[in-house]
Amino acid sequence: MKKLSVLAGVVIGAAIMMTGCGSQSLDSLDASKYVTLGEYKGLTVSVNDTTVSEGAIEETIQSDLESQAVLEPVTDRAVEDGDTVNIDYVGKKDGVAFDGGTANGADLVIGSHTYITGFEEGLVGHNAGDQVSLNLTFPENYQSTELAGQDVVFDVTINSISVNVVPELTDEVAAKINSSVSTVEEYKAAVKSELEETKQNTAKSMVYSDLLKLANDNAEIVSGNKLPQWLVKQNAETEKSNFEANLSAYNITLEKYLSNYGMTEEDFDEQIQLYAESIAKQQLLVEAIAQAENIKITDKDIEAAYEKYATQYGYESTDDFKKTVKERSGEDTFKESVLTTEVEEFLFKNANITNPEMVTWTVE
Repeated sequence: MKKLSVLAGVVIGAAIMMTGCGSQSLDSLDASKYVTLGEYKGLTVSVNDTTVSEGAIEETIQSDLESQAVLEPVTDRAVEDGDTVNIDYVGKKDGVAFDGGTANGADLVIGSHTYITGFEEGLVGHNAGDQVSLNLTFPENYQSTELAGQDVVFDVTINSISVNVVPELTDEVAAKINSSVSTVEEYKAAVKSELEETKQNTAKSMVYSDLLKLANDNAEIVSGNKLPQWLVKQNAETEKSNFEANLSAYNITLEKYLSNYGMTEEDFDEQIQLYAESIAKQQLLVEAIAQAENIKITDKDIEAAYEKYATQYGYESTDDFKKTVKERSGEDTFKESVLTTEVEEFLFKNANITNPEMVTWTVE
């Protein structure tokens, strides 16, 4: 049986998009009936390297500069590798123009391998205004069976030649890249800070995930029919709804997706069920630790989380973010995610970190 290629993990970014569909909530049950906790304090973990190298900073700066590059006309030389040429062309087979082989005013980067072998290479060394005939052969595995392996002639007119010019890093360019800075020094500091934040967030996410996995490995959690079936059903319905919504965004029906992957609807439902059960186990583990340690989230905690993620996801205001969550009936799911974060923080503060020098974020 083939497995699904996409089954989203339980992360806050996906969680807020879930549609709540159950009237019950996790805090209404006694998690200890389903989970026998093992060791979850004093767990030993390592934190991924969070240092940012000068090389990484320079690579980011170069990428930013390249994003500001502009095309400048070339009039004093012939076409070279890397140039952008504007061309008209007609492709002919046995003297007759073939479908899809004609274009006017097309921009082509020499060396991009956009066209068949020999086309771009054949323009190198020619000047703007030149008319060039290219005798080429389509590859045997070309998508069009009518053209695959066939000899053709492309009559090409080179209208113009341009070169992509990457600007030097100046205060003006720095401010254009990042509107919050006004000097090169401020820009470089901002780049370093953003890279550090990204590495810290990644390291934090990974070590928190490791801690939950260790706590899960040390615990005994019921499975199958012994799990709260309302929770499993809720997870399954949510995941299936999200999965179909994601497919719909690409104009793909579930039936078409299953057909493409050689799956039946029964296979799909089985995978959804297994996923729903695995998520239920994780939810119960988090709830069990929270109840054992009397970890509770307050309205203040939830409000702070709303503010944090509203900023992170680029909402104009916290209220706009709240509205989105509410419209998608995701308030309970959001609350669960906040509790999960609190439990992860607890596990981290009580863990044995083998390389504490890499803990570069603040733990409240």
